[in-house]
Amino acid sequence: MVNRLFPNFQNDERRLHIQMWIVLGVWTLLILFLLLWLLRNEDTEMLELARQEAVANFNKDQAFRVWATKHGGIYVPVSEHTQPSPYLSHISERDLVTSSGRRLTLMNPAFMLRQMMDDYNELYGVKGRITSLNPLNPENAPDEWEREALKAFELGEVERFEVTEINEAPFLRLIRPMVTTEGCLKCHGHQGFTKGSIRGGVGVSVPLAGYLSVTNSRKRNFLVALSMIWGVGVVGVWLIGKRSQQRIQERKNYEGQIWHQANFDSLTGLSNRSLFMDRLDRALAYARRHEHKLALLFIDLDRFKDVNDTLGHAVGDLLLQEAAKRLQGCVRDMDTVSRLGGDEFTIILPEVVDGMSATMVAGTILTSLSRPFEMDGQEAQLSASIGITIFPHDGENPGMLLQNADTAMYRAKAEGRNTFRYFTWEMNKEAGGRVTLEAALRRALKRDEFELHYQPILTASDGNLIGAEALIRWESPELGLIGPNEFIPLAEESGLIVPIGDWVLKKAAADLAKWDHAGLVLQKLSVNVSIVQFQMKGFTRKILDILNNQPHLASRLFFEITESVFMDEHREPGARLGKLREQGIGIAIDDFGTGYSSLSYLKRFPVDKIKIDRSFVRDVTSDPEDAALCEAIIAMAHHLGLEVVAEGVETDQQWQFLRDSGCDYAQGYLFGRPMPFDRFTDYLKQNLTMDRAVV
Repeated sequence: MVNRLFPNFQNDERRLHIQMWIVLGVWTLLILFLLLWLLRNEDTEMLELARQEAVANFNKDQAFRVWATKHGGIYVPVSEHTQPSPYLSHISERDLVTSSGRRLTLMNPAFMLRQMMDDYNELYGVKGRITSLNPLNPENAPDEWEREALKAFELGEVERFEVTEINEAPFLRLIRPMVTTEGCLKCHGHQGFTKGSIRGGVGVSVPLAGYLSVTNSRKRNFLVALSMIWGVGVVGVWLIGKRSQQRIQERKNYEGQIWHQANFDSLTGLSNRSLFMDRLDRALAYARRHEHKLALLFIDLDRFKDVNDTLGHAVGDLLLQEAAKRLQGCVRDMDTVSRLGGDEFTIILPEVVDGMSATMVAGTILTSLSRPFEMDGQEAQLSASIGITIFPHDGENPGMLLQNADTAMYRAKAEGRNTFRYFTWEMNKEAGGRVTLEAALRRALKRDEFELHYQPILTASDGNLIGAEALIRWESPELGLIGPNEFIPLAEESGLIVPIGDWVLKKAAADLAKWDHAGLVLQKLSVNVSIVQFQMKGFTRKILDILNNQPHLASRLFFEITESVFMDEHREPGARLGKLREQGIGIAIDDFGTGYSSLSYLKRFPVDKIKIDRSFVRDVTSDPEDAALCEAIIAMAHHLGLEVVAEGVETDQQWQFLRDSGCDYAQGYLFGRPMPFDRFTDYLKQNLTMDRAVV
């Protein structure tokens, strides 16, 4: 449900997964690149060490050759391995006999070097070889690789090396040019060589087995170390991703909880009034499109107040929960059961074939609710009165259908309860009480029968008086004291709320000016603004004119609006609120959490404060869910840069909880009931000069 209502969470999760895979991919590529670089560097280093060994052997051979050519060779006794060289036959002194009769033969440097190379190969495995494009000894003829190197030497190249296999073993093979010196001409001058010419090359072959063994060991160490580093990185990415996913889930659960609280009744779990109106509107649109009938049932439990009075509110709550379950058991999955408040329920029956369908459901409900209710050892007997209205015969819009169903329900009550009645248009003729009340309301405007009462608002942290909320009261000479819950809805339906709202604003501004004149400066004054009043054409201009004429209101006036203001977006509520805020008027959302889903509106529209409804504050010290919701609302508001006012604070324990939770302001009977102007003036004199003791 939350994913469907808040698709941004799905996008966040998808984006997180993509980011995690990207990070893992980049991390893996980085480790692979580092591994390949180290392996390649290790091979390069191995070859360089082998080359340096080959160069060292070459330099050693060259040093010997320089010494030998400088001294013209060495005479050694003739033996099996040192026979006279046929390549030195042109030297007259090649063979000598000592005075003792020993035969000696001249060993030239090349011959000696070759023998030394053979001995060095047997001892250390390093092979040496002398070669030339014009060799004296056929055994020194070059192979193809040596031939190309010798030709390159004649063009100026000074070294060549390669990795190859000799007798199926790896070797590094290096060859460098052999330059003719003065001493070389004695043996090779007859071949046409001159001093400084390239006579041939000296090659050295170094076995790589030892180097490869060390290199492979180091490579394995690199692989193990980088694998561990890669694994640590993967675990780190996974932990960070998991924590991020947990935060997304926590935010999803939190907003889902707020959304559920805003759209469902916390006691019964049924949809509340706002969600009911939304679903009714959708159901009516579907019925119009497909030319179906729709039935709306308005259900009121009979004498439920007696249950609360005799058995207590806790038992009454259990009874409402059980009644809600029974109502859900009487309808189809496609039907909607809602609790409007108190003991009033509604049921939307879409796609009814005829009135008999609604009749059958109503009869089933009456039978189900008539069974005894057992709660915690207490038994209660209930009945219900049901009003039924049918679309399109009884009305075309949700408000009219709900009103007509309510009218039919009252007819059922008037005719004995525990029954149902269909709405008829004649019933409206009998609703003279509402007409009488509306007429009295119009007279009240002319006679100035209204009065403003003020309820103090305190800072929750220290209990200092910060402002007040202006609340309208009406005492009719003919009808007596009439509560706002009775006449405000009628005023909104009749349009009288507009002049009444204008009177409230002007009267509050005048009272504020009087307090200012008396030196009783109230920092904030809140005034309730009806959705009808707010949406009236010219409302913004009217308010701006009032501010221009009464500059003392600047930055001190707060408008309290309900969440329903934001629903009609084609009237651009955000633009209107923005203009008001530009002139210093603060915007507070009243009864937060009891109406429409507010989360997206808090983000999209200019709001300064939210007021936690008294229904949440009432049980914060006894109901962990209400406590958690209050804490969540306060935390969310502060995260969005909003201030929070808690309504209905009646006990010190509630106030202490709100202070501990970081609530900004508090309002309720604990600090003072709504007071008329004179009494509130006395209250200001007492509380603006001394701080209230913090309990």
